[in-house]
Amino acid sequence: MPDFTLRQLECFVAVAEHATIAHAAEALHASASAVSAALEELEKHLGEQLLVRRRAHGITLTTAGRALLPRARAVLSAARDLTPSADGRLTGRLTLGCYRTLAASLLPRLIEGFTREHPLVGLDFIEGSGEELLRAIEEGRADAGILYDRDIHEELETLPLQNLRAHVLLAADHRLAGAERISLRELAGEPFIQFDVQPAWQNTLALMAEAGVRPAVRYVTANYELARSLVSRGLGYSVLVNRPATDISHEGRRVVVKEIDPVPEPTTVVLATRRDRAPTAVLRAFLDWAPEELRGA
Repeated sequence: MPDFTLRQLECFVAVAEHATIAHAAEALHASASAVSAALEELEKHLGEQLLVRRRAHGITLTTAGRALLPRARAVLSAARDLTPSADGRLTGRLTLGCYRTLAASLLPRLIEGFTREHPLVGLDFIEGSGEELLRAIEEGRADAGILYDRDIHEELETLPLQNLRAHVLLAADHRLAGAERISLRELAGEPFIQFDVQPAWQNTLALMAEAGVRPAVRYVTANYELARSLVSRGLGYSVLVNRPATDISHEGRRVVVKEIDPVPEPTTVVLATRRDRAPTAVLRAFLDWAPEELRGA
């Protein structure tokens, strides 16, 4: 049996996530000296240097530390599975990764609904681009990721959640605002607002290339609400997939959403997990619950 303890692994993971011993100690409600001692003992038991301590620059993981991190997270997660509440209710932690533009419309509903059903579960989240989320799942920083089904690695298992179709976004006074549907060819040559978060931009480029249109990019932004606000000011049109519940921009101006003609293939929102890692009890419960919660949403 290994000589190291779960507490030592917990200290290691906390330091890796918080980048300093002081911040990790604060998160663990422990003293900095206790955390430092736990790390030294863990390195001694494993016979590897896991961290490089740099004065005024925090902590950097060594190659051995980076290799250990996802395994340490998995061990801690499995250990939490073995400690049910006194009344048998589900306990543990779950970290969801979510594609940046989907987060505002999906995460609040999922967090509120799942923690209402399982109040003893600690649910956290991270946001990012598709690439960032895939990396977070690979490294064990996220137990599952909510993202589009494009560019999914074959090591991942996916569960469909929603189908969304790309649409055109116009200012309320645009010449085509009254049209029922819009061909992208009708907008050729007009200023385009590029939403530059992957894989959204590659998907948009592919859609426009299929229509024989080359976008005349005027502004580029990775901020979804800024893209909508620029459109609402008449500074260009955009093509987006996710649609908020309101057609009012962040600054209170109306935008017009138009379906594309011909109708593009839908983009599927999926819940992705690693194939080679057995899900914890909390993750299994979430995988069973989330598709039903979002059905018809």
